Amino acid sequence: MEKDNDPLFESDDPHFQRARALSLSVGAIRRAQGKASPNDFPVGSTEWHIAVEDFANDVLTALMGDTDFADLRFGHANIGK
Repeated sequence: MEKDNDPLFESDDPHFQRARALSLSVGAIRRAQGKASPNDFPVGSTEWHIAVEDFANDVLTALMGDTDFADLRFGHANIGK
């Protein structure tokens, strides 16, 4: 299946729009908090991987809300705990 025919990649797909809105919201909050963005680093660099993991953790926190699971940390954020 070609990417152009996949409804998940269409910009008018509601799932895509929700995911994009979440990504933009998390990105704006991270920027306000002074956190790094994956876009600040070369793709594949150590810093990029760390920023991607931090971003993913923030997305999980946003999705899970204020639950016990929001404290879960994956990847490098779990080191030393």
